[in-house]
Amino acid sequence: MYGLSTCGWCAKARQWLDQNAQSYDLVYVDLLEVSERNKVMEELRQYTNHVAFPMVLFGEDCVVGYRPDDYERLLER
Repeated sequence: MYGLSTCGWCAKARQWLDQNAQSYDLVYVDLLEVSERNKVMEELRQYTNHVAFPMVLFGEDCVVGYRPDDYERLLER
């Protein structure tokens, strides 16, 4: 999961993942060094034309925003 440390929707996404016993790695993009942040932003643009947070990756699939129904659907695959 990619998020921002001050993002309320990112906190909700984290909470949903925790409550549903999903293990995940979390990257707070806003806390990265500038060079690393730029690299991560380029990588994230592979999934969508614009970068918004949270971005939750499920294998090759990406859900942008707090969308628990989409998280659940992808986990059921």
